[in-house]
Amino acid sequence: MSKRTIAILVLLGLVVFYTLGTGFAFFYRLLYVIGILGVVGMGWAWLNLRGLEVRLDRLATRGQVGGYLDGQLTVRNRNRLPKSWLEVTEVSDLPAYASGRGVGLVRDQQRTWRVETYLLRRGLFQTGQVRVTSQDPFGLFRLSRLFLESQPYIVLPSTEDLPDLDPRLANLPSDSRVNRRSDHITPDSSSVREYANGDSFRRIHWPYTAKMNALMVKEFDIGISAEAWVVVDMERSVHSSHYQDDVDNTEELSVTVAASLIRRLLEMSMPVGLAVDGDQQYVYRPDSSLIQLGRLMETLAVVRAEGNITLERFIYDLRPQLSRFNTVTLITASRRNEWVPALDALRRQGVNVSVVYIDGESFGVRPDVHAPVDSLAMNEIPTYVVKKGQSINEALRVPMYGNIPGQVGEASQGPQEAIG
Repeated sequence: MSKRTIAILVLLGLVVFYTLGTGFAFFYRLLYVIGILGVVGMGWAWLNLRGLEVRLDRLATRGQVGGYLDGQLTVRNRNRLPKSWLEVTEVSDLPAYASGRGVGLVRDQQRTWRVETYLLRRGLFQTGQVRVTSQDPFGLFRLSRLFLESQPYIVLPSTEDLPDLDPRLANLPSDSRVNRRSDHITPDSSSVREYANGDSFRRIHWPYTAKMNALMVKEFDIGISAEAWVVVDMERSVHSSHYQDDVDNTEELSVTVAASLIRRLLEMSMPVGLAVDGDQQYVYRPDSSLIQLGRLMETLAVVRAEGNITLERFIYDLRPQLSRFNTVTLITASRRNEWVPALDALRRQGVNVSVVYIDGESFGVRPDVHAPVDSLAMNEIPTYVVKKGQSINEALRVPMYGNIPGQVGEASQGPQEAIG
């Protein structure tokens, strides 16, 4: 109940009290006037909401952080009576949503205007429902009516261009393919050579054998069968902030890094998969299609740092789905060391691993002398450190800790030395 309604009820109660208590004609007249004003005001506010036609036109059902939610709102008066003191507002749970607009309409008049809202935070929101609020000329009554049905609207995470992304971070294929003698048969055949002891009979190229009058076998290469995985740590205890209105924390930075990396790898036709241990577990096998980009972005839009299992457990659970043709980029802000051996076990298995470490200290988290970056350096795992306000492209340009893949035994230098 609003303060205005309470004030009207208190005034009405006082008038009734003095009317019945004193019997003065003045109070009777005042009571009649208040009653007439109430009936007229209520009827005015009610009639103002009759005969309205509301339409909201919107082309997209999703946007991206940093963009705008655009639409065109139209209100038309189908009634003979004019409409005044109408407030039209779109009902939405989007943060920092735009305020409504006051309109007045005569018969068969329509008003159209553009509604635009800045998209501040990723997530799944409800939009599209319109509330029209009517008020009588005396300001005594406010009545509201809802039009249209609410529709889901997804806000994708923001991304940053990564033109200087270290190509060795995800072990991207180079211009030349890597030939390997192996019993594994891939769809890509690069050459033919003479049979050698130990070669599988399945690799024999029979037409070429008949032509050369000698056993000839096919050489296979990895080609684009190498797949990239982006693993995002969304354990509840890891991230620095869970405040609803806080959009500058380790959780949001982790999602932004993941989204930027996925978009860049897919632009390079690299099959990319996603694994997240958030409010629920999301695991998507690597794929390089356009549908995959939308699927992974929508997942990153709704995931929250509510995971209950530890990062090392999540890595071990993911291990059966990985092979030595895979690369794993782990994005985490965890300040524990227990997950480093699990990641090192993947590396020893032949999986190319690297870590994008979100520096919680730059977000005001208390420094920890047992930060995992030291353990990562000891295990020669390439580590890229991203701080608050830092360019992601610059952070992923050169690893700060560990050996650079492809240059085993040669320790990487710091960013300034490496660039110089």
